Amino acid sequence: MHRCLKTLLIALFTLTQFVPAVPSAHAHDAALPHQHDGVSTMQLTQFVPERTGTGLLYAQGDDVRVDVDPPLIEHDVVDESEADIRQTFVATVVDDQELDSVNLYYRFVGESSYSRFIMTQVSYSSTYIAQIPTDPNSYTAMEYYIQARDASGNRTVRGYTFSPLVRNIVPPVASSESVEAIVDSSSTEQETTGRQIPKSIYVVGGLLVLGLIASAASSSGGGSGGGDEQCDAGSCRLTVTLNPPF
Repeated sequence: MHRCLKTLLIALFTLTQFVPAVPSAHAHDAALPHQHDGVSTMQLTQFVPERTGTGLLYAQGDDVRVDVDPPLIEHDVVDESEADIRQTFVATVVDDQELDSVNLYYRFVGESSYSRFIMTQVSYSSTYIAQIPTDPNSYTAMEYYIQARDASGNRTVRGYTFSPLVRNIVPPVASSESVEAIVDSSSTEQETTGRQIPKSIYVVGGLLVLGLIASAASSSGGGSGGGDEQCDAGSCRLTVTLNPPF
């Protein structure tokens, strides 16, 4: 009896040496999220091998991945800009997967709410642009922030609602070209009008004779007409004879 029992125990021990160990059911918790190299994954089964270097965890037969990397925004803040019919904002936005939208939210100082403007991608590049219509006669500063969202729902902002970026609007400064144009226009006007009448008012015997001086100057400019007036170097000398009242 004892001999048979001993033989049975030896046989059972030998059999266990050839049976592969089965992983414990508690080795991995089902539906437990993990993060690896910026990509969040979720194990759907107990046996989920990892493919080294891909940053992904794979289930048997299916690839399961969840992107948790948000887009990146590069934007240079322009502190001051001249008042114009529009204000232009430019940003560089990239994402490791797929971008969904890039929006600019703006308001003028004193306003409580923001307005949304969809930024436009420039010719399949990573550059996005927004041109906001503005009043060229208004010098109110603008507050804004930029938000980018990818296809997985991850978002990034440059600036914040409670702490926005600021662009001050200043009056336009006249350029050297515009100043030269004004000077040329003034010179042309003087050449076309010819001799200028002196801006002087003479009172003789209590009478205003500005109209007489103007008439004398016009008659001396190249027409026929009598009179005792003499004009030289842009000034006219006029002799006026007044009879005293009776």
